[in-house]
Amino acid sequence: MLAPLNNQERQHIASLRAHPLLANVATLTWDDLLALLLQRRLLSLSIVNVYECVIDALVSDAIKATVRQILHEEYPRNTRGMPLASHRELLLRDLLHLGASRECILGTSESAETRQVRLASLEALQNCLGQPYSDLALIAFLRFWAEVLVSVEYECLWPRLSERLAHGPAAEGVRSEFFYYHMIHDRRQSDIGAEQLLGGLTHSQELACHMAELITSEQALQIAISQVERAWALKDRFYRQFLPLLATR
Repeated sequence: MLAPLNNQERQHIASLRAHPLLANVATLTWDDLLALLLQRRLLSLSIVNVYECVIDALVSDAIKATVRQILHEEYPRNTRGMPLASHRELLLRDLLHLGASRECILGTSESAETRQVRLASLEALQNCLGQPYSDLALIAFLRFWAEVLVSVEYECLWPRLSERLAHGPAAEGVRSEFFYYHMIHDRRQSDIGAEQLLGGLTHSQELACHMAELITSEQALQIAISQVERAWALKDRFYRQFLPLLATR
């Protein structure tokens, strides 16, 4: 039953990798790339609101616990329970190391298109309320919008980001504390329904386990497919605003 959903996800992942902007990110100047990343940061700042909205809307306590755990990783603590730098702080550090000034990062305003994509993403969650299989609709959108496609985005951007950022325990140069981490820990590591605990689960897989349990009918399957479609369309819309940058290269 899950095959159509898994096929659709793979197709949209391939489509995002082939997006006219992301497929040509190597041709962007550093100033243009930073302009894109600063708008992407503003979209990223809404992730906490998205997760909180989902937590409030979920009926299942088990799914709520999973989503809450993922959200709490945005604000890590050390072994003594002391707060560490949040993911938002780590994003700021990566952007500074990529060459953006603090004044530019903090002074950049949302573009009209970024704002519309952000609001449409929240609206997509609100539209799940009171609908059949609402829990499934919520996590299907959340997973693909906030985890799976985020990993794909950063995978596409990493060849450029790695020109100034490094990764790994013995990395030479400044280590990426945000982009590389999310590229790895958010990715779609397996098909929905094929998750294996051995080696640990990514965020995408943790949510996929709940989806597999909830998709018990054709109606549920179609709801999940529609949410994946909606999430992909919003990502496509976000990156299309930067296509004029390619025309000026």
